[in-house]
Parts: sequence; structure tokens; C-alpha cells
Amino acid sequence: MVSPSPLVRGAAASALVLALGGLDDPGPPPPAVVPPAAARGGAGAAALCGPRTVPEGAACVPLPAPGAPLPEGGAAALYGPAGARAGGAGARSQAHERIPRRPERPASAAAYAFPLGAPDQPPAFLLVEDAASQAGAPLPAGPVAAVGAARPEPPSWAGGVELAAARGERVAALKLDGQEGKAEVVFVGELSGITVATAHDVREVDRVRRYILLHGHLDRPGPGVVAGARLDAGDVIGYAGETGSTGLVRLHLEARQLREGARLSDLDPKRLTDAAVTVPCDLRNVLPLRQGASL
Repeated sequence: MVSPSPLVRGAAASALVLALGGLDDPGPPPPAVVPPAAARGGAGAAALCGPRTVPEGAACVPLPAPGAPLPEGGAAALYGPAGARAGGAGARSQAHERIPRRPERPASAAAYAFPLGAPDQPPAFLLVEDAASQAGAPLPAGPVAAVGAARPEPPSWAGGVELAAARGERVAALKLDGQEGKAEVVFVGELSGITVATAHDVREVDRVRRYILLHGHLDRPGPGVVAGARLDAGDVIGYAGETGSTGLVRLHLEARQLREGARLSDLDPKRLTDAAVTVPCDLRNVLPLRQGASL
């Protein structure tokens, strides 16, 4: 058998080197995908949200109704590129955020203490609408009417509740469930009529969150109730009236959770209800339980 010449063997070796050099380098494997920490609760457990809602940071965002058409642009219009919710911290997505009642909290108003009413009995609630709304031109601070009789449960907990009250009835400060320290008055002025806003530091598992409680349509604030004042449970916040709601004496009570990173000290107090600053929260998450009531 004739051996290949050195020239042939050299050519074959060169071809082999070229072939091996042309192979693609596979490179390192892609990194594993890790769920964002903002969507997880204490000890790594999924954040608690109500039915048909998903966690987004500190809030729960409602899902579209079953069968509802997607907005123009399809799913990308809702979540944007790479699964990020469109608008991020923008006003469009924030405007629909609301923190619903946690499943372990009682559903009935009878389980909770409120700023007015007898200690052993919850106040009555009103369904309220603008009297001018039927004409198609509701007034921001115009006359209002109660629809139907006062009832033992609010018609809705979204956006706060309207409590039936007598003119001049005493409105007391609350110590929220899990609250640490005293409440702080952060605003006294015109929001929902004459309004007093109090800030409460509430411990939730391994963190402390700040909640704002709005007391609206007051006749007047209580003595010494000014921004910066500290209140114990039972201190007088003000007296029920009809400011901003001519013709109907009532108390508007609303809870909002301060967004992480927002600082009340740097804020125009009239922006307390801006979606970029606070998130509406179901009152039942933070109201103190009535004596004798249990989870």
C-alpha cells in the first residue's frame, strides 16, 4: 500500500483545522428567569390578592372581565414589551389600582369599629350621588342626595364609605389594626369638603406601611387638630357636617396606602389622593375590630 505523500498529508491537516475553526462557539447558557421580588409577599410567598386580581408591587390590579376584548394593540397594550405592564408607574395603570379586602378579614361592617356611632353598634351607611347627575352635569361640590334608606352595610367599599351622621356628631380618631405609635395629622383643609387626613404606621408581617385615613365633609376640625398634631385613639378629629355636600350631613371615610418611595414631607397635601402617591385600600384591611369581634 502506497503511503500519502507529505504534501497530501499537510493539505488534509490544514483542511481539518479550517473545518474545526468554523464551528460556532455555543457560548454560556442563558441565565435563569427569576420572578420579580416586588410581586412576592413575606417569606417569599405569593402576595395575597382577591379573586381576579394580580399583585403589582404593593397593590392588586384587577384583571379584565372574562370575554372582554383587549384594547387596541392586544396584550402588548396591557403589558408592553417583555411582560412589563404598560405605563409602569404611569397614571393609566395606577388609576385602576385598588387594594381589595384580604381574605382573612371579616366581610361584614359589623365586625369593625368606626370613627362615629355607638361603641357596641356600627353606624349606618348611605348610597350617595350628585343631585345634578341626572341632568348630565354633576357639580364638583354641588347638592347631593341619599339614595334609599340608611343601611347596615355600605353599598360598596371601593373609594371609601359614606357614614350617616347627625350634624355636629363627634368624629373620633382610630388606632388601625396593627398600628404602631400615634396617628399624625397630615392635612386639614378642603378635599371632600372640610377634610382631616391622618397618617398611620401599620405593621404588616415583616414591614411597616403607612396608611392615610381621610375624614371628609366635616363641619369643622376638632380643637388643636392641625397638621403635625399627634392623636391617640378616641381623640376628637372633628365634627360631622355637610361641607362640600350641601343638603346631606355625613362622614366620608377612606383609606389609602402610601406608595413606596413617596414622602409626605415633600408633598403638596392636596395631592394625597393622586394615584401616583397613594393607592385606594379596602377599609376592612386596616379598621380595628370591634370589641368582641374576631377574624
